[in-house]
Amino acid sequence: MKSHIRMGAISKALILGLVAAFATGPALAQSVAEVAAYNGPDRMEKLVEAAKKEGKLTLYTVTPVDDVNQVIEAFTAKYGIPVTLWRGSSEDVLRRAVTEIKAGRHDVDVIETNGPELEALHRENILQAVDSPVFSEIFPGAVPAHREWAGSRLNIITASYNTDLVSDADVPKSWNDLLDPKWSGKIGVESEAYDWLATVVQSFPSKEDGLAFYSKLEETNHPLLVKGHPQLANMTASGELPITLQVYLYRVHQLEEEGAPIKPLSIGPAIARINGLGIAKTTEHPNAAILYQQFTLTDAQKILASRHFTPANTKEVPFPANMEVKVIEPTAMLDDLPALRETFEKTFQQ
Repeated sequence: MKSHIRMGAISKALILGLVAAFATGPALAQSVAEVAAYNGPDRMEKLVEAAKKEGKLTLYTVTPVDDVNQVIEAFTAKYGIPVTLWRGSSEDVLRRAVTEIKAGRHDVDVIETNGPELEALHRENILQAVDSPVFSEIFPGAVPAHREWAGSRLNIITASYNTDLVSDADVPKSWNDLLDPKWSGKIGVESEAYDWLATVVQSFPSKEDGLAFYSKLEETNHPLLVKGHPQLANMTASGELPITLQVYLYRVHQLEEEGAPIKPLSIGPAIARINGLGIAKTTEHPNAAILYQQFTLTDAQKILASRHFTPANTKEVPFPANMEVKVIEPTAMLDDLPALRETFEKTFQQ
């Protein structure tokens, strides 16, 4: 009888101990918000130690695979943390992240996409605000006040031409040169460049003058509408289109390095989209996710520059001198999207 009483007491103690462990376990673990808010002098030391224990992370991105893999490989080499990658269009990344997280699936840790889509994720309450000292080094306007995402680069949008098909004498020097009938059916326009049109018309004497010009371009030379800025660049390089109006500058330089007959065409100011990354509130690897964001905004800036991107951290990589850039404001773009789409489609008669 005595032994039964003793065993019962031990069992009771074990049970109480287990209950206490389960009760206190979550309280001891840092929440995503707590990890994101910590900004003490040992921030990086704590992030690295905890991230290595988490051991992995998943990234959803719009960055071309060849380019983002350069960053991932450097990150993994430095910290020993593997990254699972899923790449899609900005629309696909936004849709997948929102759909999965709202459905209770928490695979994604870091979301990398364009500014307007990041703002949309902010409004869907998907992203976690982060307190990072590196944000002060980022290009003005590339970190919103809510700090739920940060710009890692500027995607400079420029025109381009095929050097085999357009002679030096025929290279357009002004917008009006594009109205020459010889370019009829030979100019490519990105089919969803709503924000580009809204921004570029600001370089004309008035918005009305700018829209009138593009309406006239549509009427006289019937530009071909193509889905995707990379596709436009590829079509210019292959000779399918002699001139294209909205390609990413980094891609033009990459194709030039590969020996393709393509050059950027400077007419008016360059238009820039902010591309950045945010941390999912539902991340199961908060330290690894924030460490990856930190790495992208610091060490990886020189990697991005070597791939001809325009990094957003002006301390790590100074902004190109004498470059005139109009940055598309993500919040305004998101707010005005229906009107911008209507204006674009009316202008190019889709």
